[in-house]
Parts: sequence; structure tokens; C-alpha cells
Amino acid sequence: MKYLIDKAAFDALEPALQALYKAQGENYVLAVEGLPQSEDVEGLKRQNQTLLDEAKEAKRKAREAQDQLTQKELDAAKARGDYESLYTSSEQALAAERQKLADLQAGIEKRDLSGAASKVAALIADGPNAEILAEFLERRLRIVDGQVRVTDASGNLTVSTLEDLGKEFQKEPRYASLVRGSQANGGGAAGGKGGGAAKTLSDMSEPERIALQRDNPSEFQRLLDQAKRKE
Repeated sequence: MKYLIDKAAFDALEPALQALYKAQGENYVLAVEGLPQSEDVEGLKRQNQTLLDEAKEAKRKAREAQDQLTQKELDAAKARGDYESLYTSSEQALAAERQKLADLQAGIEKRDLSGAASKVAALIADGPNAEILAEFLERRLRIVDGQVRVTDASGNLTVSTLEDLGKEFQKEPRYASLVRGSQANGGGAAGGKGGGAAKTLSDMSEPERIALQRDNPSEFQRLLDQAKRKE
């Protein structure tokens, strides 16, 4: 049986079958129980549209959530970049401070070495000669644990004192023209036994005698005894 028939087809049906149809405009439709009417079809359409709208909304929310996650990741990456930049900057500042400290320490060591060399030079040479000799003496000195130490000609540490270094330079022929008194005795080392060319206490100025007594007590005593014997 057809669901939809025209009037001619309806008239050709037996009365029992005609009872199964009902008029719908110029046609007849099969009156089947449970078949959705036009208003029910519209409801299904509306429900389907609602589902489509909900699906679109869900997709929109999912897209927003993904965008937020991406932004958070970008913010986190930027934060890491800022931290790395800050860390690099602090490391550079720390390195600069370390360099300043190293330069300051080097300056202090240079001052101590120059001071020690000048003291030794003042005991064995005069004026410009002492200044020249101090440059050579300083090359034989090194700072170790904050203390001025004497090295040998090769730069190795020794147990020699500053006094020993001064005596070594007095005996070294290549410094004879600089050492005090060597010009008077024909180039011999001053202060040696029997040399007699070194300054006596009476030849020294008061600052020289004070420096000698402080830095070389044994030599000061020797000259003092020498002066007493001449009296």
C-alpha cells in the first residue's frame, strides 16, 4: 500500500481500504499510527539545529582553551627568557666586580714589590742608581700568601731574605757601576771584607742610618763597631 495516493486511486479502492486513508488536500495519505506529523518534523529540525549550535559552541570553547594554553606557554617562555637575561646580567656584573678586585690586588702587590725593591736598593746604591737598581731587584721578588719572597735568577722561590738579595747584588759584577762605592775601588763589590768602599755611618744621612738599622741590623751593628774602633 502506498502512503500517498491521488483521488482516482482512492476511489478505486475497496471501502475497507479507503477507511485506512484520510484526505489531505486533493490527495489521500495512509493513516499510520505513530508516523510523525509535520509539526514533529519541525521539532526534530529544531533539535538538530540545537545540537549543531551546541557542537559549534563546544568547538569555540575548545579553541579558546587552546589559545589560552598557547598564551600561557608563550608567557612562560618569556619569563624564562627574562630570567636568563637577568642571570646573564648578574653574571656579567659579578665578573666585573671580580676583575676590579683582581686589579686592586695586583695594584697592592705591585706596590709591595716596588717598596721592598726600593728599600733594598737604597741600602746599596744612591740616587738615580738606586732607582735603576730597584727595577732589577723587583724582578727577583714575588708575592706569596701576601708576603714578599725572594726568587733566584730563574724565578724559583728561595729561602733568601731581602738582605741576602742586597748582598748578592753588591757582589754581582754587572751591577757594579750602580752599587754604592764600587766606582771608587775600581769596580769591586761594596761592603765586602777588606773592601772599605761602602759608606760608613758618618757618611750616611740620618734617614739612611735609620733605614739601615731597621732593615739590616747586623750591617748597622758592624758599621757601628767599625766606627767605635776608629775613635
